Amino acid sequence: MKINVDDLEDLPGRKLNLEFSEELGVADAVKPVVGDISLSYGVTGLRLQGNVKTLLKVNCQTCLRPYFQPLNVDIDELFAPAGSLEAEFVKGLPRDRELHGDDFYEELPANGNVDISDVVYQAVTLASPVFNRCGEECPGPPNLDDSGTGGLSTGKNASGQTEKPIDPRWKNLKSLFPNED
Repeated sequence: MKINVDDLEDLPGRKLNLEFSEELGVADAVKPVVGDISLSYGVTGLRLQGNVKTLLKVNCQTCLRPYFQPLNVDIDELFAPAGSLEAEFVKGLPRDRELHGDDFYEELPANGNVDISDVVYQAVTLASPVFNRCGEECPGPPNLDDSGTGGLSTGKNASGQTEKPIDPRWKNLKSLFPNED
């Protein structure tokens, strides 16, 4: 979805509210990205604000099971007119100064078309979790089966109680004290 800045100049208050709903090809997304986006054009440039959400299907990196995770992203992006960066340099603003929220912006493209889909794609991709864990009830990493079948073991003995695996480096100590755990 692309919006031309010239189209915003003719609107009342130079503001446009729209509902966003697109399949963006975000990794692991099982639903389209949906939300409300507001575009406003002023002296400082074009401000794109809104909130989008989607549903991700990811694998827990501890127990390796898949689970669904909702993702909710707030977007606040400023597009300044071309030449703003050079104007700040010409003004002689100090280079080593404290940065504020309005110091981070992108330049408006020369043709005036802003790709909203690309901005939303970048925001959702950056907000996607890096480490996935299914929650407090996570059973932990799977154990390899010692039977040689290559399967996964539940870690239970014949009586149904959970066994603690013995570190092979400490196995010889078990022979010294056979009745103690």
